[in-house]
Amino acid sequence: MEVSINANISDASTERVRKILHTVFKVIEKDLGKDYGGTMQHLWIDFELVESHAQQRPPMPFRFQKRVGGSVCKLTGLPRPLYESVGHYSVRPDFHKLLKTPPESVAGYGLSLIYASTSVLMEKQKKLGGFDAQKFRREFLFSCREHGHEILHHPGEA
Repeated sequence: MEVSINANISDASTERVRKILHTVFKVIEKDLGKDYGGTMQHLWIDFELVESHAQQRPPMPFRFQKRVGGSVCKLTGLPRPLYESVGHYSVRPDFHKLLKTPPESVAGYGLSLIYASTSVLMEKQKKLGGFDAQKFRREFLFSCREHGHEILHHPGEA
């Protein structure tokens, strides 16, 4: 499975956070690119960094799509790649807390929120053809620890 964790869109207040998270997310997603069984071939997690968007709509809930893309971009006329069996959702931080978090703790805060969000995969694993969400979550924690990021989670979680 190919994993993509993104913090692509930011504003002036969250640009420093985006730069920190971009580097960290790329390392973690590379470690998570493994087989977890089931039908999901791609998992896209968006970390929202624009507070004004947060005021307009709730975070995007998990959805599973058989096919994404494959069309032609109306702006550029270039073809978009076709992805099959994609799980996709977004994670929204507490912006007040995020902006007060010291730079050295931003990665741990962001990764902790993403880890907590992966509980949705536990709920959906049967619908995903037997996807092993527990293994995915263990690998997530292992990767974070290997790269020196402390993940805050409730005792008893895998």
